[in-house]
Amino acid sequence: GGATARPFVTRHNALDRRMYLRIADELYLKRLIVGGFDRVYEIAKDFRNEGLSRFHNPEFTMLEFYQAFADYQDMMDQVERLMVYVADRVLGSRILTYQGEEISFEPPFKRIRLVEALKQALGADPLEMEEEDLRDRAERLRLPDLEGAGRGKLLDKLFEELVQEGLEQPTFVLDYPRELSPLAKTHRGNQTLTERFELFVAGQEMANAFSELNDPIDQRSRFEEQTSLRDKGDDEAHQVDEDYIRALEYGLPPTGGVGMGLDRLAMLLTDQASIRDVILFPVLRTEES
Repeated sequence: GGATARPFVTRHNALDRRMYLRIADELYLKRLIVGGFDRVYEIAKDFRNEGLSRFHNPEFTMLEFYQAFADYQDMMDQVERLMVYVADRVLGSRILTYQGEEISFEPPFKRIRLVEALKQALGADPLEMEEEDLRDRAERLRLPDLEGAGRGKLLDKLFEELVQEGLEQPTFVLDYPRELSPLAKTHRGNQTLTERFELFVAGQEMANAFSELNDPIDQRSRFEEQTSLRDKGDDEAHQVDEDYIRALEYGLPPTGGVGMGLDRLAMLLTDQASIRDVILFPVLRTEES
């Protein structure tokens, strides 16, 4: 758990038990913070049973790290320093060329707020728009996979179509609506938002981070909202994770966490147009004779 995606289902024969390939290692790393490890990380293989594209492979590599007594602002600084360090060490330069476009990793990276960017693109405040209005905009844009999509998913799809593709230079997008972020802490200045950012480069998400939600009552409520979306047909919505809620009841300190896609970072640093070219054994379509 820890992301919105369809898992691969498998079975453990000896235990005669259904199991799942993980879509993220987030909920388990945060259990370690509960257990007293104040900083944890893992470079992990994750698996998401979704479509193929030049930026998506069902098996991929993630770096996730979590730090107690930190928040998303601290994580933003960490990610910025990490990206600059990697560019310096791998390329010897903070300027790179990706698919003919020059990209600068010279800090500070640009920072924008999601709601303001989407408001400018839609010509209306997305937080004040009715769900049917959002759906109508998405349908007029002929966006895919709208069946069962709730308000959060519609906002996400509209952002991806209208804003994300234009984020060529490294850009932090901040303060996502609650509907989009079931594991992120409510924003200290606006109850309709969360303390979350994503880093975009060359129009693609490179990192995702939160001030982690550590209130078990609020977390149960968010999971139940996701269950309602699942019942309406959104098969990527979270299920209630009782073990994780129990861990929060023991006590998760204020924590900042980050997930970063290493395959996409490798694409960027090596100027590869397709994720297939940075994975040794990518999933390919069946060869036809």
